[in-house]
Amino acid sequence: MPDLKDLDGWLASLLKPTPAEQFAELEAVRRAAPEAPPPEPSIIPPFVSPYPLNHPRAGVLRFPCALACGWFHEEWPGAEPLALPPIPVSAGTVERSRILTEHATACEDERKQRIEDAIRAHFNETHPGQEPPARTCWGAS
Repeated sequence: MPDLKDLDGWLASLLKPTPAEQFAELEAVRRAAPEAPPPEPSIIPPFVSPYPLNHPRAGVLRFPCALACGWFHEEWPGAEPLALPPIPVSAGTVERSRILTEHATACEDERKQRIEDAIRAHFNETHPGQEPPARTCWGAS
């Protein structure tokens, strides 16, 4: 078994990058990363979490009307039943990851569509002739 005192001395002797060197490395990685596509416009307003963490309904997301008329749509992702997709026993790690990612993306798309449908229905009922304002991405102001 190696002597831990020698290991500690060896680790202490390693050159440690300065904060400027660390920053330069982060900047190089950031510059090398591909540019993200611009976010898609959406009518979904920023959500509000109306309940504190110790409340039985903690985790509820409230999407208020962008015209501040008092209406809101609530979603409670934590109360949805957990329905995992079937994963073959023979599937490798990459295949499992792909299946779970596709399932999560489909769930997110369903939730997004449900919220948009509720907002459109509200605008058709309460604010006829007026379109919901679009944002750069759903949930962002």
